[in-house]
Amino acid sequence: MTQDNPKSNFHWYLLQTKFRQERKASQELEQQNIKVFLPLYRSEKIIKGVRVKKEEPLFSRYLFIELDIKNTNWTSIRSTRGVSKFVEFGNGASIVDPLIIESLRNIESQPEEHCLTRGEKVRVVNGAFKGLEAIYQAADGLARSYILMELMQQDQYISIDNQLIDKI
Repeated sequence: MTQDNPKSNFHWYLLQTKFRQERKASQELEQQNIKVFLPLYRSEKIIKGVRVKKEEPLFSRYLFIELDIKNTNWTSIRSTRGVSKFVEFGNGASIVDPLIIESLRNIESQPEEHCLTRGEKVRVVNGAFKGLEAIYQAADGLARSYILMELMQQDQYISIDNQLIDKI
């Protein structure tokens, strides 16, 4: 005699969301007591010369939900704000292997991605040093960076505005 494991009715599914509404859909589904996993990654970008740390979805327009297949109102999920549709293959919503979810959770815990790392080559795109190449050294606050540049046959450690450099 076998007993039904209540957890065996739960499976992970992939939802497609509306454009840039992953977080909205996640919040709305959580309010319906649905377990949601929205994989995010942290990155550092230079926007208008200012270093900004952002957390963005790993998969644009997609999130994962865990559902009890027997006791779920599929229509309410489809009509949730921010949700576009279930990802389907063949005869209905496809089940996502829990090992994939576990792997994505491990990726999510990785350290943030920096826009420039020490030792990368950069080019000065404007100003007195326009066109010269340098080696990125470190951040100097939010809007500036330290670079190593060869001038007059000597290495110079220079602080420069982020708007004036580009990655090569």
